Amino acid sequence: MLTRLLEPFRRPHIGGVALDSFRRERFYELSFPIAGAMMEGGFIGVIADKIYHVHPSMLAVIAAAPMFANIASFLWARLAQARPKVPFLIGLQLAFAALVAGVALAPTGADSMGSWVLLFCLIGARLVLSGVIVVRSLVWTLNYPREVRGRITARLGLLQTLTMAATALAGSAMLDANPESFRLIYAGGAVLSLGGIWAFSHVRLVGEKRQLVRERRAAAPREREAELGFIGVLRDDPNFARYQAWQFCLGTSNMLIEGPLVYLISRELQASYLTSIALTIVIPFALAVMTIPVWGNYLDRRHIVEFRARHSWWFAASQLALWYGALTGSLLWVGVSRVILGLARGGGMIAWQLGHNDFADAERVGVYMGIHVTLTGMRGVFAPLLGMLLYVGWSPLLLPGTGIQIPGFAGIGSDLMLGSCLLAAVAGLGYVRLQRRIARD
Repeated sequence: MLTRLLEPFRRPHIGGVALDSFRRERFYELSFPIAGAMMEGGFIGVIADKIYHVHPSMLAVIAAAPMFANIASFLWARLAQARPKVPFLIGLQLAFAALVAGVALAPTGADSMGSWVLLFCLIGARLVLSGVIVVRSLVWTLNYPREVRGRITARLGLLQTLTMAATALAGSAMLDANPESFRLIYAGGAVLSLGGIWAFSHVRLVGEKRQLVRERRAAAPREREAELGFIGVLRDDPNFARYQAWQFCLGTSNMLIEGPLVYLISRELQASYLTSIALTIVIPFALAVMTIPVWGNYLDRRHIVEFRARHSWWFAASQLALWYGALTGSLLWVGVSRVILGLARGGGMIAWQLGHNDFADAERVGVYMGIHVTLTGMRGVFAPLLGMLLYVGWSPLLLPGTGIQIPGFAGIGSDLMLGSCLLAAVAGLGYVRLQRRIARD
């Protein structure tokens, strides 16, 4: 019995180049995510709210940046095609570290441009990180066989989330003691991330030469148009298109509440740095650490659509609890919602990173991942901003030179969270239907 319980936490057997690469990636996950935690919307958003006192619209953009930056992912996938992957990734990782360090230089003061510097560094860093995510998925595809990939990725994800949670917790405590310490936090995080970049620079890929040949052939003019274009791939693979449609629905339900969540906790409920960052980042990430191995073991034995058909309901439950917390002004219920989200997030992370592999041929893995992440960026362009507008509303607006006035809107407040819950439930039902279709096919 004990052996079965511990099985998800055991490293599956791999050897040779794959094992060496895994060990280097393991060190990478203890270093590089230190900088990554500082560019999470829940961390930098609290700094923007409490130190720079930004307008709610900028707070929504900050919350949206990690999502809408993914719109560049398809471009990254194309740029990385037929190129050695590790040198390409190292360049992106170094650029990310430099942008993290740039936040430490953002000036403060009522008349400063500090908030815009912060926003520029955040958006630039998230654009670069979207490329890291896309190209790194191919590293995992080449190095780790399908039957163990979920568990291997889960172990790496466990270290990543543990590092990010610990960083956010330590950083929030420093900010409560001295808000100006954010400069030291960002500069130090950028420096510490270099250790992980150095470790990753020594990662080798299994069969990379064959993969580069396949990619060159796939990019040749004689290949079908469907293998070259974003729309063509979706048209060529209708089940993948349906999977992405329901993923778009589920992702939108989660993104709608990102900006309002920070606004609710930090500004309306006046929580401290520690409480705000604990609720937005630490609790979900810490619980993800506990559940990633279990979800990874489950994913190894299931098609991604079957996985999503069961997993999506956790997000709906989290949003329902958040709706009640926002309705009653209860930090306790907000905390309950974040606990449920944390239990779901471990599965969501590995499913998001690996789900496309159950649809893609080997030579098109990067393209499929690029489509998947780009669609994440497309919903990130509008969903967090729309969520903030629906939550707080807007004042009457006179269109210049027209005499036309757009009426004001008081916002729907906590009902936004209830709407997100219903949207997540619709996505869950969509996955169930798609699972039945694939089973029939």
